[in-house]
Amino acid sequence: MLLEALIIGLFVRTAQSVSCSFYQISASRCFYLPNIALSGGTYDEFNANDIKRCCIACARDHCCLGYTFSKARKRCYLKSAMSDSEMNYETISGLKANTHSGQGSFLKNVKIEGGAAAVVRFRKPEECQQYCTAYGIYSWSPPSPEEEQEEGHCVCMTRIQSLQYSYGSRSAIFPPVASIS
Repeated sequence: MLLEALIIGLFVRTAQSVSCSFYQISASRCFYLPNIALSGGTYDEFNANDIKRCCIACARDHCCLGYTFSKARKRCYLKSAMSDSEMNYETISGLKANTHSGQGSFLKNVKIEGGAAAVVRFRKPEECQQYCTAYGIYSWSPPSPEEEQEEGHCVCMTRIQSLQYSYGSRSAIFPPVASIS
């Protein structure tokens, strides 16, 4: 089966955060996070000339959540989980498309941090996702036990700075309403 890669869009890196680059593989996208290395959860690694091979391997493997590609080592690290991420100019990471018919990525127990465009409080992650549809990225975290609030923290974003494990959090990258036809 021949898989073709087509550049859908490319967003620029700012001084403190990055946005996703999108590549379409068959019917799904790969969400690239330039200069971010995902930590932990490596279950397989292999030599690769470019990140597209990482994306294809991850898309074919049901255990894969994401991957990190080392540009210097020309090596791909497949991830079944992650603890956090760090800025690393020698790497590009990616997330597996697993929602919105292969056009989005839903992350359970992962908190995304980045360029916050809107910050609100909602009881449920679904309310947060609905509110953030125009931004393309959201992250919802439940209230901490110390808080007396019943609503969780909802952040709508257009850029990703980091990802980290956070029990109970829900995050996603999805096509903004403007791009859905």
